[in-house]
Amino acid sequence: MRRLAAILLQLLGALSLLGVLAAALLFFFAPKILQVRDAPVPAHAIVSLGGDYSRPLYAADLYNEGYAPKILVSRVEPMPIRPKLEELGIFPPTQTDITVEILRRKGVPDQDILPFGDKLTSTRDEARALRQALGDAPVTLLVVTSPYHTRRAKIVLQKALPKANILVLASPYESFPEDWWRRHRLALNVLQEAAKTVYYALGLDFGYESNKQAPAPHAD
Repeated sequence: MRRLAAILLQLLGALSLLGVLAAALLFFFAPKILQVRDAPVPAHAIVSLGGDYSRPLYAADLYNEGYAPKILVSRVEPMPIRPKLEELGIFPPTQTDITVEILRRKGVPDQDILPFGDKLTSTRDEARALRQALGDAPVTLLVVTSPYHTRRAKIVLQKALPKANILVLASPYESFPEDWWRRHRLALNVLQEAAKTVYYALGLDFGYESNKQAPAPHAD
């Protein structure tokens, strides 16, 4: 029993050391570890993932620069509190409504704005909805998201669309500085994203039992 206990303690010590090393790597190299730096090329479509509004801002820029003839917009799950607000006669715009309005105000015509999916709550949901919308076609997609989210977005989307050429672009309207830990919201996003990236890299998957149980409006 003593020998077994010693082995377990050694194992716990090794795991703790690995955890410390992983945390140190994340602390100093998160902007490099979590990002991919694809360059835009002419594509079949631009995809604006749900989340920060910096994403449709850059998607519109790419459209106006002629990289693709249409923008696919994620239909995101509305806030859980929305039914209560509607009971009071308050009908705030959804995240998808605001995304579409950003694109319109930046010169993208309605016929080139194509929403996809329904009540999407995560990158995994968006990937599956894109697969349903596009099938198994060998298309080139310019996927716009936040800088810290680019690597995992590419892993998830490429898995769902293996024949597509997935280029993931970080919105320049959202920064990812070297001292990311000094910014509360960004630090929370980075820590969460690091855990999810490792999880996906191991071939596992975050899933929700239903959209009603998932975070809203969008969990990236």
